[in-house]
Amino acid sequence: MNFFARQAQTRRLSRQLIVLFVLAVAAVVVAVDLVVFTILANFHHGESGFSLPGGDWLVDNTSVVLATTLGVLAIIGIASLYKTSVLRGGGGVVARSLGGVRVPADTTDANLRRLVNVVEEMAIASGVPAPEIYLLEQETGINAFAAGHNPANAAVAVTRGALTQLNRAELQGVIAHEFSHILNGDMRLNVRLMGWLFGLLVLSIIARTVLRLAPRGRSNRKGGGALGVIVLVAVAVLIIGYIGSFFGRLIQAAVARARESLADASAVQFTRDPQGLRGALVKIGATSAGSRILNPEGEEVGHMLFASGGGRLFATHPPLIERLKLLDPQFDPAEFAAVRQALARRGMDDKPLVEQVRAAQAAQTAVTSTAIASLVGNPGAEHVRMAEVLRRTLPASIEQAAHQPGTARALLFALALDAARGVREQQHAFIAQQLGAAVLAQIDTVQSELDELPLEQRLPALWRAFPALRALPREERLQLLSTLNGLLHREGALSLRSYVLRKLAQVHLRDEIDPAARHSALPLTAVTQDVQVLFCVLAQHGHDDESAARRAYEMGVHHLYPRERPEFMTLKQWAAPLDRALSRLDRLAPLAKEQLVEALVKTIAHDQRLTLGEAEMLRAVCATLHCPLPPLVNSGEPSAARL
Repeated sequence: MNFFARQAQTRRLSRQLIVLFVLAVAAVVVAVDLVVFTILANFHHGESGFSLPGGDWLVDNTSVVLATTLGVLAIIGIASLYKTSVLRGGGGVVARSLGGVRVPADTTDANLRRLVNVVEEMAIASGVPAPEIYLLEQETGINAFAAGHNPANAAVAVTRGALTQLNRAELQGVIAHEFSHILNGDMRLNVRLMGWLFGLLVLSIIARTVLRLAPRGRSNRKGGGALGVIVLVAVAVLIIGYIGSFFGRLIQAAVARARESLADASAVQFTRDPQGLRGALVKIGATSAGSRILNPEGEEVGHMLFASGGGRLFATHPPLIERLKLLDPQFDPAEFAAVRQALARRGMDDKPLVEQVRAAQAAQTAVTSTAIASLVGNPGAEHVRMAEVLRRTLPASIEQAAHQPGTARALLFALALDAARGVREQQHAFIAQQLGAAVLAQIDTVQSELDELPLEQRLPALWRAFPALRALPREERLQLLSTLNGLLHREGALSLRSYVLRKLAQVHLRDEIDPAARHSALPLTAVTQDVQVLFCVLAQHGHDDESAARRAYEMGVHHLYPRERPEFMTLKQWAAPLDRALSRLDRLAPLAKEQLVEALVKTIAHDQRLTLGEAEMLRAVCATLHCPLPPLVNSGEPSAARL
């Protein structure tokens, strides 16, 4: 199943979960109503024993019926909205709730440095911003999770046990598993589940509070009857609340098991080394702590974890041996004991990856639109190895600048400024006006080295800056976003590559500040003019003469509209129309986006070859559409300067 099919499946699953949640809420409301009405009806009539309220009682007490129903709905709804609102802060909120401590990007601790390197390499290979990294210091079990609404506000958390007991290949297998959740949209689904389940559980929390605060012993005659009714209702609601939560956990487990199996398969595809993931799972079975999460909040995030965090009535993960058998049909459970003995005798063996990327970059690669589109959200082992080289060869000064919020902001602008002197001067003046001379001075400090940065290093440098940018106060991030929006519409002979980098930074900043899901179900027939703008701009910036640009345009647009299609046109003031077009095209349905990416490949590489410049331009455009492409293997030809 490719990236776009997985996205469509996630959307269908999300709609199904909404239906199941509504049914669960309705069942809880009816059950609470029935208990309250029965107790109140018998209390008022003073009859011995209990009987269900008749229709006459319900008619005579319409206000009670309405108040009870609306009250229960309000409690569940407000609780769910509250929890969801809290979780809008991103994956870091979830990690901190379990005692997670953020790992600084410039850490000098050897184990933490290895973790940061692995996460950053996986981000580069996946074509998404590097997530925040958290360490669950007090957890000795081997576990991890990814949380957030989208890649722009994601966080990856790893337990101390995973950090110290796994070697590099095994840690890489675990992180690849978590990146599958980031790329497949599982994180947003998991966060929604957390919010909804809290709404179902809150009735039990309220009932427990009432019972704890209720007076003990015999009550006075004046208020004893009313107090008895309250206690009876509280006990019944407590039971109903746990039953509602029970069904919520059942839904949670059913969803998580299927997504975990998919994540295991994706992790093997990322690394092409099932032994890493296999080794991590074997060590979970061999160690006494296993994958347990001791923090009491661990139950709430059980469906997010790499492996089961503790005893549950409904398992959120397939059995450990079942997962191992899928990776290695010959696996023998007796290996757990052998590994346990080996761990007791010696330390971990950390074997670094072998660098073989330079040869791969020089290899000739045939380009087909379907082959490139199939890479979206599906990095392989060669991309992970390439990402390691890209990370290691990034200049130390730029890497250091990416680790601090202030210099990361300067790095972002320096990457996005135009090479043309006149345009850059206008942009400098606008930045100074919006953010002040101090920010402009920081930009000048890193600008000269960034101007010399190779094409393949520019997107990785941008991704590296995002975790530090999240540490800026919200007001500064909003101001940063506003300044980027202004730069997108500056007049002059703009560079398309710099424009797309600015647009990409804008998109991910917006995603981080406002992570709410956006409607994404437009068909291709609804975006004809937007397709026309995007493909005309790409074609005319990739070719010196109009006839070649027209041919490139036709090759791509024909793939989308084989019968009637918009005509090629030359756009002089293209920045504002392209901005609107990219925003609209980002709202396409997943399978329509797949066709769009295929068409983009046909236009950008109409000669069936991708130069490094063309490949990086394609990656940047796709990233603005939330279709992350891994680093593409260079064709061996010089960079296309005209792009």
